[in-house]
Amino acid sequence: MANRYEKEGRAPIVLAPFNPIGSHGSQTVNSSAVFSPEIPDDADLVLVQALTQNIRFTLDGTNPTTSSGFQITAGSDALVIPIGADSEIKFIAESDGAKLEYQFGE
Repeated sequence: MANRYEKEGRAPIVLAPFNPIGSHGSQTVNSSAVFSPEIPDDADLVLVQALTQNIRFTLDGTNPTTSSGFQITAGSDALVIPIGADSEIKFIAESDGAKLEYQFGE
């Protein structure tokens, strides 16, 4: 991962390194069931990407719905999300057949 990211017209930011923990995950997520992966003990980041449909998520253990929770837009760049010791991440698709890619890290 590059350590500097610049976008035209915006201030540059320096990216911290991402060290993977555990295996890369790939999950089909539907709109009728919440998916909650187990967070490894040493993880304080999760890298996520929605490939085919938009996905919603929460970090506090509450269930997201098809219209509430933070949105990951299908086809957008992967996001790095900080997680804490008390985080419980949950995902749900806005519509069936969403493909979620994720990797925990530090």
